[in-house]
Amino acid sequence: MASLLLRQRRVSALGVSRILQAVNGDSFRLQPESNCRTFASFGVIIRNYSSGKGTAKVDFTDLTRPHTWYPNARKKQRKVFLHVGPTNSGKTYHALKRLESSSSGVYCGPLRLLAWEVAERLNKVRVPCDLITGQEKDEVDGAKHKAVTVEMADVTSDYECAIIDEIQMLGCKTRGFSFTRALLGIAAEELHLCGDAAAVPLIQELLKVTGDDVQVRSYERLLPLVPLEVPLGSFSNIRTGDCIVSFSRKGIYKLKKKIETGGKHLCSVVYGSLPPETRTRQATMFNDASSEFDVLVASDAIGMGLNLNISRIIFSTMKKFDGLERRDLTVPEVKQIAGRAGRYGSKYPMGEVTCLDAEDLPLLHSSLKSASPTLQQAGLFPSFDFIYMYSRLQQKRGLYQILEDFLENAKLSENYFFANCEEMLKVAAVIDELPLSLQDKYLFCISFTNAVSSLLIIIIIYELAWNQLANTGKSLYSPVDMNDEISSQGLTQFAENYAKKGLVCLKEIFSPGSLQVPKTHFALKELESIHKVLELYVWLSFRLDESFPDHELASSQKAICSMLIEEYLERLGFRNPTSRKLNSLMAKKRRQYL
Repeated sequence: MASLLLRQRRVSALGVSRILQAVNGDSFRLQPESNCRTFASFGVIIRNYSSGKGTAKVDFTDLTRPHTWYPNARKKQRKVFLHVGPTNSGKTYHALKRLESSSSGVYCGPLRLLAWEVAERLNKVRVPCDLITGQEKDEVDGAKHKAVTVEMADVTSDYECAIIDEIQMLGCKTRGFSFTRALLGIAAEELHLCGDAAAVPLIQELLKVTGDDVQVRSYERLLPLVPLEVPLGSFSNIRTGDCIVSFSRKGIYKLKKKIETGGKHLCSVVYGSLPPETRTRQATMFNDASSEFDVLVASDAIGMGLNLNISRIIFSTMKKFDGLERRDLTVPEVKQIAGRAGRYGSKYPMGEVTCLDAEDLPLLHSSLKSASPTLQQAGLFPSFDFIYMYSRLQQKRGLYQILEDFLENAKLSENYFFANCEEMLKVAAVIDELPLSLQDKYLFCISFTNAVSSLLIIIIIYELAWNQLANTGKSLYSPVDMNDEISSQGLTQFAENYAKKGLVCLKEIFSPGSLQVPKTHFALKELESIHKVLELYVWLSFRLDESFPDHELASSQKAICSMLIEEYLERLGFRNPTSRKLNSLMAKKRRQYL
């Protein structure tokens, strides 16, 4: 199927070189002289910078005072409220109520779905709220509130109230630096931090030097969570409201088949690589009491970002592959997933949690009784300014060597660690072979690296390009994953066409009208990749609208992709719904896009 949708699927070294040279747009260039003028905003005063004699030396590798990088926030004596407690304890609810009543504010969440939910909530109660993520910007007339993904947090504006959700993620090896940036940099009268109590001591330590007033508010679960003493055992014991958790795509569909062939239940499915819209609709079907989809099969993607009416969580296994090894789930992982059972306001008076197999019960019980390990350090990564100025002192001009030297020589306080940049260094080593400026090498790392590295790089590029893009609200984060063959080919073809003639018509690369309901798991995976390609086109059309003119076509085809994926999940062949309501609704929606 993919061969019908994406044409000319080939990449050559010459083609990549041509692409990188041609996409080198002025709108993303950093002017060194303006960089020097604004560098003081990061807490380093540079006067008459040059390499000549008599110039005071500045240690650009000294990163021991990151709170000084954000002068707007330091002008305020912020009131910081730490809302801490387990899942389903109401901590975020109370913070959001304060946001609703504020004259201006921002919500920063770890996921697009969370930002979307908050924007919807505020707009419903007539508090106009913009939605800003790395891939979209939905502005509302008169809005003084924003719901954003944490990487998009604006540290140049003033707010009355700000929320950072899942603040314990500042200890994440890949994304922690984004939460640290928001924590230190958001200029708000009130800053509300929601998350696990394990983050409290570290946050208190980090904010000792900022002059902020820090208060801790602790919450308990609104409904009890009961770990069961017996495993599920037979799949015949599955009941309405259950959510069975697996950590692989293959495992999820295997469980769905086993449950549905029993003839009693239909399963909604939620996992990370599904389009966000599909995840939301699958969750909606599960939550709808009148729907036949009364059981959920999911990955740990349910841990954040979806409101789910789950009665019982069932771990199919207590191990997961983390990219390096197959290991036991950690205490925070177990608590985050198990805590989704027993949502306050649902029809279930309590949440229950168990395992598929008896041998996994001891780890489940011990994890739920244990406190999450206290966070010791927060993630940090320098802005482009530091690396740019450092590069001017080096004879080595390659991005890889500059980064490697900088990271090797940089000095951090004991409260911080460098975000994982191994993938970024790999990409830099490849890009160094191309005749590009340092700034351009940073820019193209966004597209020529995997999704995790893109999250790492966005903060560097974001600081670099803020002045150019602030007025348009355009983000530099690309949704493509270069480890995905189809989406990486799509990116390459877009870039080749752009390089040749400055215009990328979607029909020259993609064949509208050829999308079909997938018939196999492999075809499903391809369709998910096609969705990423279309999402990438939409992303580019926001930033280069004259060169990528088919925004509406790409958006409609992307919506159809999501619907076809949902239809596949419903038609999987294990058991069909007796009601034709969903199928007729899907067909009607498809017709409106055709």
